[in-house]
Amino acid sequence: MVQRKVTYRLYPTAEQRGALEHQRWVHCLLWNEALAERRRTWGDRQESLGFSAQCKRLTEWRTQSRLLRGLNAQSEQVTLKRLDLAFQHFFRRVKGGEKPGFPRFKPLRWFKGWGYKTHGDGWRLVTNERMKHGSLRLSGIGPVVIRGNPRTPGTPKTCEILCRNGRWYASITLDCEPAREHGEKLGGLDWGVETFATIATPQGTEVIDNPRHLGRTLSEIRRVQRSISRKEEEAKKASGKTRRFPVSKRLRREYERLRRLHRKVASQRLDFLHQTTARLVGQFAALGLEDLNIQNMTASGGRRRRRSASGAMRVPVVRPARGTRTPHGFC
Repeated sequence: MVQRKVTYRLYPTAEQRGALEHQRWVHCLLWNEALAERRRTWGDRQESLGFSAQCKRLTEWRTQSRLLRGLNAQSEQVTLKRLDLAFQHFFRRVKGGEKPGFPRFKPLRWFKGWGYKTHGDGWRLVTNERMKHGSLRLSGIGPVVIRGNPRTPGTPKTCEILCRNGRWYASITLDCEPAREHGEKLGGLDWGVETFATIATPQGTEVIDNPRHLGRTLSEIRRVQRSISRKEEEAKKASGKTRRFPVSKRLRREYERLRRLHRKVASQRLDFLHQTTARLVGQFAALGLEDLNIQNMTASGGRRRRRSASGAMRVPVVRPARGTRTPHGFC
């Protein structure tokens, strides 16, 4: 039994979309207040607050805050756990001499979503036996229509609700037993820059072309960016503000147009990668490749380009898949 992820696209109604945005806002407030609580505790008493201590604070906060009581308690604990993991990674980087990256306060636009840790507690997946499409029942929101299907059906375990470019998704972890068909060939793969990759087999070589999805859309992206720049300059002159200037409906439409173009490129890249890797797995039992740093091979690599771009061989790499105070933000 292994764990696999499946991502469903959510299609909420206008009312459900408002409820989703509200819950994301409250979770963002919880993150910021919990981070402030940790910083206050260390600044006042040089004491570190851990995950269990903040869960106890959360119980007190929920008795005093109607906003927090309106959300599922387990999902709020997941937000606190993510903050605790952010601190653990911070201390690990400090110990390893890396760039520390202290956990930050997050505005709503940087807060992507929240999670649930137990199926049936705050969320429930309702689909057919193949787990294709269906609905997702969320606490305080109701059943939301979803589309998508896993490669291997299984038992739902955890769920993350994500907002990306105005669209909502559910990333669900499944316990499953994948049985993936694969080929019998042996071969080697060499990443490229002008081409995507070159595959060598005893029968010969095959070149996979670089589709260059961004290049085909770049002229339109530049055109929209120039339009956005002109409209922003007009808004700044009209309002006399360089920051927090009023955004017109036309400018909002241009922002959405730019998001759609970038989303299209990202989807094309993802689709190409999925189709290519699925085809390779269907052909090969083992596929070896060099441990490369692609950035060292390109013009953007700078000084690093002069260093060796290759490393040791790795074979095989393609295999068959197997406080006692109420937080002011919540008053």
